[in-house]
Amino acid sequence: MASIYPKLQESMEYVGRGPSNAGKLEINFDQYKYRKDVELEHRWMGVFQEMDYDKDGKVRIRDLRDRLRRADRKLAIPEHIRDDLLRRADMNKDGYYEFHEFLHLIELVDSHAHLDKFHKALALASYVVVPESERPQYVESELKHYTCCPPPIFLILVSAAELAIALYYHFTTPKGMSDMSVTIRKDYLPYNPNRRKEAWRLLSYMLVHAGWYHLIVNLVVQVVLGIPLELVHKYWRVGIVYLLGVIAGALGTSVTDPNVFLVGASGGVYALLAAHLASMIINWKEMEYAWIRLIFWIVLMGSDIGVFIYYRHFYDGKDKPMIGYSAHFCGAICGLLLGVVCLKNLNKLAWERVIWWICLVLTILLFVFAILWNIFWTGFPVQHV
Repeated sequence: MASIYPKLQESMEYVGRGPSNAGKLEINFDQYKYRKDVELEHRWMGVFQEMDYDKDGKVRIRDLRDRLRRADRKLAIPEHIRDDLLRRADMNKDGYYEFHEFLHLIELVDSHAHLDKFHKALALASYVVVPESERPQYVESELKHYTCCPPPIFLILVSAAELAIALYYHFTTPKGMSDMSVTIRKDYLPYNPNRRKEAWRLLSYMLVHAGWYHLIVNLVVQVVLGIPLELVHKYWRVGIVYLLGVIAGALGTSVTDPNVFLVGASGGVYALLAAHLASMIINWKEMEYAWIRLIFWIVLMGSDIGVFIYYRHFYDGKDKPMIGYSAHFCGAICGLLLGVVCLKNLNKLAWERVIWWICLVLTILLFVFAILWNIFWTGFPVQHV
């Protein structure tokens, strides 16, 4: 059987640059790798010949794909990744495998199948935000060598801090988390329109929540969606989107609802949701369950807008819920723009660079406008500091 590694023969070179070297043969290749490659050849030649129905030295890819799909036992690699590997191994794109292409497929499959349980769990988590067509590249280039350094720690720490603050209020205030109305107006963390000069409130209000339900919903969403985003895009990118979404929520509220107090991390949570939406729209054809995700987003935002319109224009009762809807909307807009700017683009296209600049300029203009509005507008409530 002829070797499929002709480069090994090319590396054998006759050296004749002087009397001492005349007639000598220099062998310049890795003998261990050669033995390993030959063993691989022998191990898989029988399988290849069995699938070579026409005995022409080729295996049709479609036949192999159908055979794998009919296999009784489950493969260690998800089907969409397996199909991508089948395409990548066809080097000359003729729809057939010659033996060297077949061995290349074996090596590709082997490199993915031997992910340990830790990396397989990371892969499943990352698939929430990675488009289907980009998953093999992501697994090959980044996930396989991922060491959890740095770990997806940002939103875990933020969530822990929010939970710790909630427990503090629960045990130290008269009514605990069941009635936060007094705390919201007198504490140093909530956004207070009467204390706008205390600039830290633009960010610190995310640590305080109006009740356990408010807290738990935010924690669940930001952990379930945020950790996969951190795995793929790194903690600092997600941190920028989240924190600027919180600040955008407060600045936007100061412009549209200047008398509203704010608590909760909903601005950051909506920024994460919108950042994921931006990635989903750009990669629409490759994203799994794209319509379901889009419908979920439309229902979420539509219900927010509907409730906002109802309570703002039609409801006259005294028990209006004190919810900063503007913070939700502004956080979402910030996340939509910054999702394009900050999050990693796994498959860069020329037109996306134009979108990147448009989103960056819009983000800067909106923040500058909101800041200048807070500085120069005279219709804000009386300041206590």
